[in-house]
Order: sequence, then structure tokens, then C-alpha cells
Amino acid sequence: MSTLSQFAPFAGGGLKSFQTGYIRSASTAGTPGTELGSYNDVTVSAVTVAKTITNCQGTFLTTSGTPTGCYFASGVYLGIPQTRMTSTTNLRLSTYNYFDAEILGRWQVAEAN
Repeated sequence: MSTLSQFAPFAGGGLKSFQTGYIRSASTAGTPGTELGSYNDVTVSAVTVAKTITNCQGTFLTTSGTPTGCYFASGVYLGIPQTRMTSTTNLRLSTYNYFDAEILGRWQVAEAN
């Protein structure tokens, strides 16, 4: 079993902060085939980006409510949300494929000391 202390940058000193939240929101349409196929931005308390690990357990849904994470919908695979910090206070949840979608899930931002 893994623990946070086994992952860099956490190996040196443990957890400084942990933020979590729930999102259900229409996605912004981006450019298909790029990181911004569909995306949502979440404002979080300031963190040191180089010392964070981000995650989202969720899915993108079509506007009709059909699950698309881990499924094919109308021939387009959306996948589960990818996460990254785009600034010290912005968490981006995205998928490479564009679809009229909303995101539904729980996100986390863990910051190391």
C-alpha cells in the first residue's frame, strides 16, 4: 500500500494543506484534440504549484446526462477529468475531446511542506 510520504515532493516533510470540493458545472468548450477540449476551472486557496498533487474522481457528462467518462458517447470518448494547477489559485479539470458537457465529481489538491 502506498502512502503520501512515498511520493515526491511529499518525501521530504509531509502534508502542508489539503483542499477538496465537489463540482457539477457546465464545461467550457475548448479546441478538440488539445488539453482544452472541454474544461472547468476551480479557484482554490493559494498553494506552491511545484509542491502539489491534484486529482479528480468524476466524469464528464453529455448535456443529455449520459455518462461519458470511461464510455463512448456518440463515437467520442471524453474520459475522466485530467487535473493540473494553472496558477497558484487555479485548478483546471479538463478532457482532450470536445463535447457539450458538464463535469461531475470531487476534486483534491494536496500541498507538501
